[in-house]
Amino acid sequence: MAEAKDKWDDVGERFGEIGRHLKDRFDANAAFGADERDKVNDALRQLGDALDAGFTTIGETLRDPAMRDELKTAGSSIADAIGATLRDVSDAIKRR
Repeated sequence: MAEAKDKWDDVGERFGEIGRHLKDRFDANAAFGADERDKVNDALRQLGDALDAGFTTIGETLRDPAMRDELKTAGSSIADAIGATLRDVSDAIKRR
């Protein structure tokens, strides 16, 4: 099962990296000043801005060829991990 664990660790690392990229882009698109956070009207506007920035970030990420490659790699990592897990299960069944 060591191979399966390694594959799932790789999946976690890939998606962690994608999450860090999304966070960095979101932070760049949704930076707000401290004074704005103190006002209710500004808070509502900020919520709208944050939602817009989040969807903008997702759109930019999906259009970015490098991020598309990372998503493909992450998807391949999942497939590898599932394959390794199934092989491990199969081997365990055969031994019994």
